[in-house]
Amino acid sequence: MGCRFPLLVRLAALGLAAVSTARADDGLNLNDFGGVGLLQTPSARFADEGTFGGGLSSIKPYNQIQIFATPLPWLEAVFRYTDVIDRPYGPESFSGFQSYKDRSFGFKLRLVEESAVWPQLAIGIQDFGGTGVFGGEYLVASRRWYDWDFSFGLGWGRLGEGGDLRNPLTQIAQRFDRDRTGTGTSTSTPGGSGVGRLFTGGTIGPFGGVQWRTPIDGLRLQLEYDGNDYSNERGTGSSVRQRIPVNIGADYAVSDGVHLGLGYERGERLSFRLSLRTNLETGRGPVKVLDPLPPAIQARAPESLGSPVPEVVAPAELQALTGRLATALSQQAFALSAFDLQPSGRAATIWLEQQRFRSATRVAGRAVRSATGVLPPWIDRITVVGVDGGVETWRITINRREFEKFGQFRGSPEEIRRTADLDPVQPDPGTADVQGLIKLPTWSWDTGPGFRQQIGGPDGFYFGQLLWRLTGDVRPTEHLTFSAALSFNLLNNFDDITLESNSQLPHVRSDIVDYLQQGQQAVSRLETNYIWSPAAGVYARLSAGLFEDMYGGVAGELLWRPHFQRWAVGLDANVVQQRDYAVRFNFRDYRVATGHVNLYYDFPWHGLKAKLSVGRYLARDWGSTIEVAREFRSGATLGVFATFTDVPAKVFGEGSFDKGFFLNLPFDLVFPRSTRRSVNFLFRPLTRDGGQKVRDGIDLYNATDAGNGGRIVSDWADVVR
Repeated sequence: MGCRFPLLVRLAALGLAAVSTARADDGLNLNDFGGVGLLQTPSARFADEGTFGGGLSSIKPYNQIQIFATPLPWLEAVFRYTDVIDRPYGPESFSGFQSYKDRSFGFKLRLVEESAVWPQLAIGIQDFGGTGVFGGEYLVASRRWYDWDFSFGLGWGRLGEGGDLRNPLTQIAQRFDRDRTGTGTSTSTPGGSGVGRLFTGGTIGPFGGVQWRTPIDGLRLQLEYDGNDYSNERGTGSSVRQRIPVNIGADYAVSDGVHLGLGYERGERLSFRLSLRTNLETGRGPVKVLDPLPPAIQARAPESLGSPVPEVVAPAELQALTGRLATALSQQAFALSAFDLQPSGRAATIWLEQQRFRSATRVAGRAVRSATGVLPPWIDRITVVGVDGGVETWRITINRREFEKFGQFRGSPEEIRRTADLDPVQPDPGTADVQGLIKLPTWSWDTGPGFRQQIGGPDGFYFGQLLWRLTGDVRPTEHLTFSAALSFNLLNNFDDITLESNSQLPHVRSDIVDYLQQGQQAVSRLETNYIWSPAAGVYARLSAGLFEDMYGGVAGELLWRPHFQRWAVGLDANVVQQRDYAVRFNFRDYRVATGHVNLYYDFPWHGLKAKLSVGRYLARDWGSTIEVAREFRSGATLGVFATFTDVPAKVFGEGSFDKGFFLNLPFDLVFPRSTRRSVNFLFRPLTRDGGQKVRDGIDLYNATDAGNGGRIVSDWADVVR
């Protein structure tokens, strides 16, 4: 199984960043499976919207690593990686004495929110898209009474194994009356969606319990009735005994970000839980003490407001004005790229580039603040244009008088907004008075530690590499960039991996082990990108080089992003060749042309985004990929994806189809200085060959996302910060 980021290390770092000195008192307790509940059973409670974190749990014979999130107030999602210590991965000659590993997703939906009349009601799936080892579905209600929180539910599958109530769904359709014994393969393909086994079984069983918030700050005690009698535990190599169906436990909030849990379960086993968590919706990171202070707003003198407007501005005066403006903007780490004065319209336009602030409105506000101390008094309207990669991504025009009123404590961001314009972007500065102010070429570099790893498999549970990365960028012209990334091995244990790919498809990704072992000193990226805007709202890119560890070639992309629309459409195409396992400058024989039509849509609620890609993939299979993501106020993005192609599930192999989740974390969350930089995490339960894309240059949608109209409106208060 492949994993694209160092799970344990980075989750620990995330948890440490979330730690505070205050004790948590939110009633949130994660059960042994990583979801909000008691010990073995779920409840109808949900963590606060935006909660994200990782956890560990252990109760013999199961050890788990968990990632959990509440991307929406009514949705809980959990990914689990389970080590079943008493069951071998396979035959001894194959597994090398490794224990069995299981992967699964869990989801919970809130149906009814608690009120004076109704308890909170939720429905959930404990094992979706896995082998069905922990397969169980449930309907659960929770009700608070002072410091007590009661839960009662009905469970299908593993959650109701000890019950003998007739499954009511069998009265609706005969297909629900199915035998769920064995590994779950009788109703679904392991690693598939598992839809066929949901809510099936001849009988169901009750479960429930209570949690008490004790007078000790941060301490809660749990008592539950377990609906599973463990008579048909599918994932183990030996029988699991249950002396009594009652479990007791305690959860202690060490801080807002760290919880510890202990339990005594099945009347014979101790359990342990640890969870690290943060909130991506409310988190803002440390105070940005290294940011420059916002410039003071310089109001014009009343008598100067009637000053005459010149027909033209003398070249010497324009040059001096441009120099003073560039100096003022540089105090905010903004680079002036073009400047224009329109005396007849009493207006000025400022084109600038910057890599400090993610919020376009904050950039516009600080640029206007800087300009008020420089521009002549006859300028009434100031347009600030954001430029990224040599193309415009947003335009905001602000009424200077309304901004001055705010500086005199007589205005507000809302009043500034009423007279502001969010203008369509243009292909280039056109006939601006002064252009080409960025001194080229420019260059930058960075260096630091990095990680690669492989988690799970018959050769071992964890294989990792500590490496050192060196990255650099050179921009010789306004639209052209060169970028490179080198990796140098420090420490790894990849040589212990012996498992080879058994894929029936071209080995476009499944030879990952060869790249890990032979590419320890790697030229990870060496590419050039040329980006331009042929028309308003239209962006184009040409790319060539070594795009990633596995592929290099040539590529192109075209994106149409209409002004202030929630949708966009793009087309990308490439011809790439597989790189040699040593990840240097040689190539293997496999060459393929791929491409996709991409549809993007930003929903008007909860920062939800969707992307649909339809086209050809690396293994020459045809199909589509759907991505759904939530962008939080902190700038973090959490999403899931699934790809379905014309490759049959049996040919695809374990997993049936490609799926996983991704996380983008802005460095703002940990740095004491604002920055637009971020880090991306991509996690796939399995690395297979079907439905695989190639990274082939700068993604135009992400590169132009600073001009997202919905975000500009929602972030408008930043205009005065």
